Amino acid sequence: MLCAILLGVGIVPQWGLTQCRRSTVADFSTNLEPKARTFLSSLVASVKAGDKAKIAAMVQYPLSVNTDGGHRVVRTSPEFLRAYDQLFTPAIKRAIEKQVPECLFANWQGVMIGDGEVWFEEQQNGSVKIKTLNIP
Repeated sequence: MLCAILLGVGIVPQWGLTQCRRSTVADFSTNLEPKARTFLSSLVASVKAGDKAKIAAMVQYPLSVNTDGGHRVVRTSPEFLRAYDQLFTPAIKRAIEKQVPECLFANWQGVMIGDGEVWFEEQQNGSVKIKTLNIP
């Protein structure tokens, strides 16, 4: 009864339920969902550990990077590693670390972390790689 009352007024109790603001990767592709969750988990662990080399290996090159100042392309892993601190800013790291796996969004452009700060997609060989950074 209490749950019905709370739901009726728009309050969602936090009893293990996750409310997503938009459709999820599961809605887009049930085949992609486990790969996306595994990739996110590995990315979060790598960001928290500061494992720049592992993150560089998780990137599709050329990497598209968008900022308020314009667009650039990172063509290689060594270039990514040199620019890591400019690419994986505190805002990018925060978006990755805060992403709820159940709420990953996906569409024809790929899978989105946060509000679009990071996009990744499945490659032809079945691996998953970061393809775009939108740095706020």
